[in-house]
Amino acid sequence: MRTPIEAPITSTLSRRGFVRAGGALFVSLALPAQQAQAPAGNSVDPTQLPSWLEIRADNTILARTGRTETGTGMSAFYAQTLAEELNVRPESITLILGDTDRTPDGGYSAGFLTGALNLRKVGAYTYQALLTLASAQLVVPVTELTVTNGLVSGGGKQVSYGQLVQGQQLDLKIPISGTPARVDATAGNGLSGLDGYVVTGDPPMKPISQYRIVGQSYPMPGIPAKVTGRTKWSCDVKLPGMLHARMIRPATLGSTLISLGTLDKQRFPTAQVLRKNNLVAVVSPDEWEAISAARAVANTTKWTAWAGLPGSDNLTATLRAVNWGAPCETHGNAGTVATALAGAARTISASYEQPYVRHAPMGPYVAVADVKPDGAVTVWTHSSHSQGLRAQLAHALSVPVDKVVVRWLDQAGQYGRTTFGGDGAEADAVILSQLTGKPVRVQWTLQEDLAWSTVSPGWVADIKAGLDANGRIVAMQNDSYMPKQMDARLLGAILAGLPCSTSKPSNFLALEWVYDRIPAVCQRGFGMTNLAAETPAGGLRGNIMRTPGQRQQNFVLEGLINEAAASAGADPIQYRLDHTTDQRLIDVLKATAKAADWEPRPSPGPGARKSGPGTLTGRGVNIMRRSNAYWVGIAEIAVTPETGAVQVSKFTIGLECGKIINPRQLDRCMKSGLIMGLSETLKEEVTFDKERVTSTDWSTYRILTMAEMPEIRTVQISRDDQGFGTGGEAANGICAPAVAAAFFDATGVHPRRIPLTPAYVMRLLKT
Repeated sequence: MRTPIEAPITSTLSRRGFVRAGGALFVSLALPAQQAQAPAGNSVDPTQLPSWLEIRADNTILARTGRTETGTGMSAFYAQTLAEELNVRPESITLILGDTDRTPDGGYSAGFLTGALNLRKVGAYTYQALLTLASAQLVVPVTELTVTNGLVSGGGKQVSYGQLVQGQQLDLKIPISGTPARVDATAGNGLSGLDGYVVTGDPPMKPISQYRIVGQSYPMPGIPAKVTGRTKWSCDVKLPGMLHARMIRPATLGSTLISLGTLDKQRFPTAQVLRKNNLVAVVSPDEWEAISAARAVANTTKWTAWAGLPGSDNLTATLRAVNWGAPCETHGNAGTVATALAGAARTISASYEQPYVRHAPMGPYVAVADVKPDGAVTVWTHSSHSQGLRAQLAHALSVPVDKVVVRWLDQAGQYGRTTFGGDGAEADAVILSQLTGKPVRVQWTLQEDLAWSTVSPGWVADIKAGLDANGRIVAMQNDSYMPKQMDARLLGAILAGLPCSTSKPSNFLALEWVYDRIPAVCQRGFGMTNLAAETPAGGLRGNIMRTPGQRQQNFVLEGLINEAAASAGADPIQYRLDHTTDQRLIDVLKATAKAADWEPRPSPGPGARKSGPGTLTGRGVNIMRRSNAYWVGIAEIAVTPETGAVQVSKFTIGLECGKIINPRQLDRCMKSGLIMGLSETLKEEVTFDKERVTSTDWSTYRILTMAEMPEIRTVQISRDDQGFGTGGEAANGICAPAVAAAFFDATGVHPRRIPLTPAYVMRLLKT
């Protein structure tokens, strides 16, 4: 139940007339039977309500958002936040996600908070419009109406939302700001105008204190369909006359085609070899024929030699040898910090590093494209940024954006890989469909995905802190060095020689500072071009991954905080409490420590050693603030010095992210993000020689297995007075510092590199 709040409404409501049956609160749909169809055209009008929402005569609701579901539960979150504003049950809402011709431009899916605010505002505008209709029909002032589950009551009478719109077509104009998605090849990061529309104005949204739906563990809408096999995945798309394709990639990153291999038409009668510059594929109406023929043709295809990589064993040395120039971004004053360091009682310094890391989805990428003779393009994909992909493809093909439609479907999860438009089979499929004049389905192989998709780039960092006579930090200088992590070029377009967006060196600073009791701090980020020096093809194209920048920089910062606590002989949790006045952090840190049964003492532990038989145990902690959310990670590990094996036995993860929308789904996000981070901490590393990526299967690119999963405890704190934070991202960013601190607690040795593989651990313990 909700009592309406009178406030200025800048949306406008009008009647288009009456219809014989059905009816809805929507715009521009000619007949009620078309209610489930998209607004006409390849682009929706975000000022019109049906681009966002339809209230139907049968009391169901259709909501549209340009955001997509990448596994964090946005479909549940959106339904709940919208249901809260409309005072309806979440299960009465059906969502359309990501389709560019059926939803407003939502920007990239990582921006959940903006997308949720859009729907909340649309819901609030719609709610007031419905109250206006109900007031007229019931002859009761708006201020005397209440609503429960879509049923409006007042003056002893009732009317449902469906009855309010029955037999009518009603316009509700929505105020928005923003511009259509486009790619600007001259932009600093290669992209511009891809942030999506924003609903403006100040409709009277429900106060958080009155929430009854948000904060409850409603089921995820898509889980039953996945369990029962009803979900249509992007790999399930079938079109009349569709061809299957397998790509033939260059032998090395910088190779160019010398000659195509021979296609045996007797063995493969319906197969065809296609080429556009260095993009080569075999297509066939039969998928197995395409697979077999592609293998045969690849065996005799010749490419030029190339050896432009330093080798993964030389990565750190290569990064150290770069002339980085001026920092890309600076927070704080280096001169002030230098003065404070000079006056410190003592200083500690360290260097940290990490190799390249893959997204490595369990299912390789797949896309279907249909390019019509008039240039119209439709693509079915799992990109997390439909409008960005649309703009990228339009730019590559040199066609207007409205010529391109992107349809989104579920597929194996990935976080960040497609943030700026797509890094998979989409461009391959579009180019091949254009060449053949038929729909084309491109399925990448596992080896192809692990060799050619974008990567989270390797990096190195130097950090130094000054301590006073009591061991408190008085100054800190933190410098990180990284190849760019925002290379949005489409692989197929690169190989085919089509227009691509350009990008400049980038190493953005992502840390959100919480240690306000440290008086002098300076952070600098230094960036460079791709490690392969802008080669024409891309096995080491850097791109962001979940918790970009911050998870790397948090490893450095929290690593040094732990080193400083050890130097001061202080308990690591108390040491953090001594350096902050942020009460939200203090509360969640104490609650998580209690859940983990933390006993205060300094590290390393009394039994720490580097060698000898048996297993050592240790515990470690770290914290992080990201997007109005506070995270705490406490790891408990076992180390076997004789083998170098590291096993995380228990991990306690705490989160305070303001008002929690769906506790059960948040618990899943916390656990799954944690597992992702632990896998990166213990296992994951992209290896390469001077020519190519060599970690192209699950034996050479290792990930955490089910048998290696730890016991996980979660702590959630929900606060009505702190708005909404982001709980679907950042859990992976608190793993590495906590595990590294636990390793030090067990062995007395600070690990300053991940992953903690047995080979690295053995070397580390011998130093």
